[in-house]
Amino acid sequence: MATKKPVDDKVKARVLVACEHGKPDDVVTVDASVAAQSADTLDANPDAVAYAESLVK
Repeated sequence: MATKKPVDDKVKARVLVACEHGKPDDVVTVDASVAAQSADTLDANPDAVAYAESLVK
């Protein structure tokens, strides 16, 4: 029987610097593993996401 590949949970993250994920203060939805591996460019802390979402663009 084939085993299914585990599906990563999706998380919202604030983009910290211009990168492949977007521009600073963009809010993106990525796999949790991507957010963890991109800690220098993404911040998945709920407070950081709320701040970025509160900015007038």
